[in-house]
Amino acid sequence: MKKSSIFTIVFLGFLLSAANVSAAAVGKPSATATVASQADAGAKSNGLVNAEQKLTEAKLRICQNKQNAIQQRSNQLLEMARNMLNKFDRIASRVEQYYTNNVASSGKTVSNYDALLAEISAKKSAIQTDLDKAASSAKAFNCASDNPKGQLNQFRTDMRAAKSDLIEYRIAIKNLIVAIRSVVGATQSSPSVQNNQ
Repeated sequence: MKKSSIFTIVFLGFLLSAANVSAAAVGKPSATATVASQADAGAKSNGLVNAEQKLTEAKLRICQNKQNAIQQRSNQLLEMARNMLNKFDRIASRVEQYYTNNVASSGKTVSNYDALLAEISAKKSAIQTDLDKAASSAKAFNCASDNPKGQLNQFRTDMRAAKSDLIEYRIAIKNLIVAIRSVVGATQSSPSVQNNQ
């Protein structure tokens, strides 16, 4: 009986010690479990990094494919704005010539003529400044830069400013024309040709 009781005590002691070890293991992860979980987390984060890298590489390829088209469109917008500026300049110079050759020579004057010319000149210089800024933004665009989207937004902002300045320039020229027309007076329209039937 002594042997069986010793065996029972040893067996129960072994079971209790095994239970303590497993209870402690529940509270703390084992070294192999910790290494395995870190490897899983590293693989997941590495997978996320790879996915993000692939996404940015795909965006870069798309941007590079469109880069020439974007630059060409930017240059076309700049050229269109410059053409509009040149047309407005020609109109303004013709109005000035008309005033000096026809209106001022006949003795009629516009009281605020110099102020209107100064306004036209100021609007023209504002357009030139905005177009120069837009041109530098267009030239600076590169898909390999840190923020190509920001560069496009800057170009868009510069072109909006140039567009609003062109509108103000046109209004300033129109104000000069209206002032000259008010001094000259309304022209008489030619009588219409009547059909003899």
